[in-house]
Amino acid sequence: MLEWKLGWYHSCDDYRALPFTFTEITEVIQATVNLSGDQLRLGLSNQYGVSELVFQKVEISLDEKFHVKQSITFNGMTQARIAKGTTLKSDPAYLKIKAGMQLYVKLSSNVTQTYADFCCTYDTTLTNASFVRSYVGMPHFYHSMNARRGWFCLNEIDILTDSEPVLINVTGDSLVEMGQISTSLTEALYYMNPEKIVVVNTGVSGERLLANAPTDEPIYRTFGQSLLQKAPVEVRKLQPTLTIAFVGANDLLLPLLSEEAKKQIITLEQFQQGIEHLKRIMAEHDSHLILGTILPFRLGHGSVPHTQMYADAMARRLEINCYLRSLPETLDCSCLVEDTTQELKTLYDFGDHIHLNKRGGQKIAMALRNTIEKKVVLKRLHDKKYN
Repeated sequence: MLEWKLGWYHSCDDYRALPFTFTEITEVIQATVNLSGDQLRLGLSNQYGVSELVFQKVEISLDEKFHVKQSITFNGMTQARIAKGTTLKSDPAYLKIKAGMQLYVKLSSNVTQTYADFCCTYDTTLTNASFVRSYVGMPHFYHSMNARRGWFCLNEIDILTDSEPVLINVTGDSLVEMGQISTSLTEALYYMNPEKIVVVNTGVSGERLLANAPTDEPIYRTFGQSLLQKAPVEVRKLQPTLTIAFVGANDLLLPLLSEEAKKQIITLEQFQQGIEHLKRIMAEHDSHLILGTILPFRLGHGSVPHTQMYADAMARRLEINCYLRSLPETLDCSCLVEDTTQELKTLYDFGDHIHLNKRGGQKIAMALRNTIEKKVVLKRLHDKKYN
């Protein structure tokens, strides 16, 4: 039976503290889907906006230059008007789509507006974006792994399909949002499982397990809700068969950087309680959970005035990882990418001693793929086939 299924999803960050204002904009987003169908719908977000947003044109194409394109309508109108604090679904558009295809979405506005629903990626293999400050301009894609590619408002593409895919939600902090792990995992799973799996990205840079974003600096305020606060809403909305979470590093790092977060130094016991809470949330919604251990991090010389606090945070990472390794839900990712001094191997370092490069993301993604195929996805696919 044909049903609307989520084909691509990338949650928007809350950038009310650092909004973007443009007199005109044209943005193009590349999205890779793993479902086939003849119709699609777009989802646009203005949850964090200060006022209504208007896009005079929204178009889709199967080529990035939009040589052949199709206009998208919203309630029969070519103009998309997204009320403040809401999301908006488009009317169905007829377009023949095959699993593995890349779709291109173009949004254009010629009125001065402020945008606060912001998405980004560093790994541009599957998802990419570019924008120009012109209503008639055509953005050019840049393909890289080491620079942020951002866009606004587009967060969802639905496909009308008879496929029944397993949905995997990769969530957590910047290790997820940057795409080095999630995109590498998605590439591997989509190649082996066309029509059968959809992977979505709900990572937020700076996200913590236990506490919401600090408010003492604008950039900190973009770090969003704690995973424990957003997880119940997320799991109800997306209904993932599997949730993969990379979280905990910012619970240790932010108290070293933020005056407000300095009052939120966590203990091992608090972290344990948080993980048990997360496990209950997932169990209540029938979503399997895979946890990653906390990867090694090192702050630059002079970044941390409180040397003892820094040493304590490093020691607490080892404590927490010891606890995580005792859980059946955990994949020990840190051991895959750290050296004998428990720092990130140069081979896998993005360059800041905190984040992973593409090679590091691939290393963890391959381990994740093996875990997923053994524990969760193949069983679910087997059940769907024979039940």
